[in-house]
Amino acid sequence: MSANPPRRSGAGKESLWVVVPAYNEGAGITATLRALSAQCLPPAGVVVVDNASTDDTAEVVRAYAAAHPELNLELLHESQKGTGAAADTGMRHAIARGATHLARTDADCLPPPHWTAAIMRAFDEGLELVAGRLRPRTDEFPLNWKERWLLPVLQPLAAAFGRIRPGNQGPDYLGPYVMSPACTLGITAELYERCGGFPRAPIEEVHDDRELVNRVRKVTTAYGRRRDVWVYWSMRRARAYGLRGTLAWYARPGRRDKEMAKEVDVRLPRPRPRRPPAGPPRRPRRVDEADLVGRVLAQAERTPGAVALVHGPGDRQMTYGELRHRVLAVTHGLRRAGLRPGDRVLLGVRHSAATVIIALSVVAAGGTLVIVDPGAGPQMFAARLRSARPRWVIAESALYSLNRLRVLRGPARRAGLLLPGVTDPALRHVRVGPWLPGVPAGALDFAELMRGPAPETAGERDPHAPAVVVFTSGTTDAPRGVVHSAASLAAGLRLCRDRFPLGPGDVVHDAGFMLGLPALIAGARWSIPAARDPVDGFLAEVARRGVTHAFCVPVHLAQMLEESGDRLPGCLRYLLLGSAPVPPAVLRRAVAAAGGRTEVLSVYALTEMLPVAIADAAEKFAHWDSGSGGDLLGAPLPGVEAKIAADDELLLRGPNTCLGYLGEPPLEWLETGDLARLDDRGRLILIGRKKDMLIRGSANIYPGLYEPAIAALPGVAEAAMVGLADPVTGDEEVVLAVVPDGDVPPAALRSRLRRALPEVIDAAALPDRIEVLPGLPRAGRSHKLDRDALRALVGEGRGTTGPVRGR
Repeated sequence: MSANPPRRSGAGKESLWVVVPAYNEGAGITATLRALSAQCLPPAGVVVVDNASTDDTAEVVRAYAAAHPELNLELLHESQKGTGAAADTGMRHAIARGATHLARTDADCLPPPHWTAAIMRAFDEGLELVAGRLRPRTDEFPLNWKERWLLPVLQPLAAAFGRIRPGNQGPDYLGPYVMSPACTLGITAELYERCGGFPRAPIEEVHDDRELVNRVRKVTTAYGRRRDVWVYWSMRRARAYGLRGTLAWYARPGRRDKEMAKEVDVRLPRPRPRRPPAGPPRRPRRVDEADLVGRVLAQAERTPGAVALVHGPGDRQMTYGELRHRVLAVTHGLRRAGLRPGDRVLLGVRHSAATVIIALSVVAAGGTLVIVDPGAGPQMFAARLRSARPRWVIAESALYSLNRLRVLRGPARRAGLLLPGVTDPALRHVRVGPWLPGVPAGALDFAELMRGPAPETAGERDPHAPAVVVFTSGTTDAPRGVVHSAASLAAGLRLCRDRFPLGPGDVVHDAGFMLGLPALIAGARWSIPAARDPVDGFLAEVARRGVTHAFCVPVHLAQMLEESGDRLPGCLRYLLLGSAPVPPAVLRRAVAAAGGRTEVLSVYALTEMLPVAIADAAEKFAHWDSGSGGDLLGAPLPGVEAKIAADDELLLRGPNTCLGYLGEPPLEWLETGDLARLDDRGRLILIGRKKDMLIRGSANIYPGLYEPAIAALPGVAEAAMVGLADPVTGDEEVVLAVVPDGDVPPAALRSRLRRALPEVIDAAALPDRIEVLPGLPRAGRSHKLDRDALRALVGEGRGTTGPVRGR
């Protein structure tokens, strides 16, 4: 017999079933079944094998099956004691029902949403047995530091011991030993039958996972571990008998004594019903709709065990209860250290779970968070710092070192992290991360603040007081800081939530607060991207974390689709695109990649007002096809007022408008700088930027009016128009820069555009020159089109191509 016979294949014929042995798991198996229902790749069937339970496990499973008919859930009974026997019964039943591939987890484990997809991916790579890893559950009870470190220590020790264990060595084995926890593995049906499957023996006599791996090793070498195949493992046994007992359970062969038999059946206790408090019942906590932090804390109080944040390269989780405690603790620590209402706090921390805690804590303490992009350059940063006049700085320890140690200032400047004044000893400082040379003396330790006492916040904060300052455009002489209140931010977040519903079970993927805070208020899960690069790993995280709502910038989406082969994860229900106009070609690719599963939305928003309007893909396609010109933004959201000034500038106001600009009087109407019109249905149509207007002769040309129509032409991926002023006449040469989509050669594209443009845009706007470029220059975190850089780029080729129109 060949050591590696061909595995079954064939799209549409593959059928993955999941088997779950269960013994007295009535208190916790519902969570496991919910996790299996939430898989991005739904299993063809789930078999729960009740191993002679004495509690209501079977009743709980039947009730779940009745309430969730979409999950093909079957219940079997196995009277022979032992998870091996129960698992074997379930595996063979699944094979008889048509399963070609099998996966197993246990009734006290939580598979993440990507689990089944990761197992099938490993099968596609040629494995017949897929071994996984374990991560600790944090939702059953708070873990102490020993329990948090148990699995990272236990797994490599157990794997190392397994490799040298005499019972795992011998001439009959075709390959090395690989540790494979039974609660997270996959195996082909063919291999399961060929190797003999799980041993039908009690766990006190034999470890069923080790025996299965050794049986597999005798017939094939197509087995291995995968880092992305993992489950959250119950820590109740570790809580019951400690680190030493847990290590002994996995390290000592043949433990048959009664104590070990007891250990197997450590149960998760059911929560005891709370006795009603003496006296009148406690009234539900009332939270002002405009109290942003209060609403997050109230949600955390209602669902303390649910996961609030997923963050970091290892997909670490933070529950709502943990988030609430840390926010209250940091709030208390900042107030005790002297933070007063109105104090401005400069934030110098990369977006992470710490950023979320800091932002909520500063606002809860009455402070005003100041957000400054360090990439603007040292001069601009210094100017913005002078304008903001913060009293506090909360920054990463490495940032202090880069700006205070002379030897590191050169690298800091090159990395855009030289921030003059950030280490000023006159300011109060909080360091995030371990102490490093350069951290100012007396700086508070953020980790210690989180570990401190966490009393309820005393007193109420005015939701209409300044809460956040965000610096945007401006010069070093007049930097512009947009001032928001908690009320204006809450109003904007409410508009977001109303357009795309959020609730428990949803997972939001966003590096900013636009989707993250509505998720926390709604009891959903906020997935924070782990990578600094906004493209690298984005879609993989979306799939692995089971994301349902994601936000990204159009240019980043284009790169992601290119790398993924125009595929979007199946778990994604809403994809929001913003921060820059969406090119028609990118939107078409996104809709095609979604395959009808995902609603693709374009969000029009400004730093001063978030959001303003939202348009779905079908609306935008219909507008482009109508030939009406401009870019459809959508109808203003409820409560948002819009009017068009005499010069076509869009003016806005509403409950989500900022208070104004730092040091300036409050706004009555927000002057957007965008040129727009309202169609007969009251929808906003963007026709350009006020500062981007071109002048040629007596004609005023608005590039934004024509660029979407040009970008919608065959062969064009993106289009932009800029003007090059004649130094003598002041008249402007109009240059059209296009990026091909790859279907048409550059030379042919110019010819096609010269023929097509007169039918698409006004004669007065026909370009003098067409430049075909590999890409358009972009700037800033949102990668918006950099027209100044484009103007300089096409200026180098002035006169190199023929005109489209006569002059």
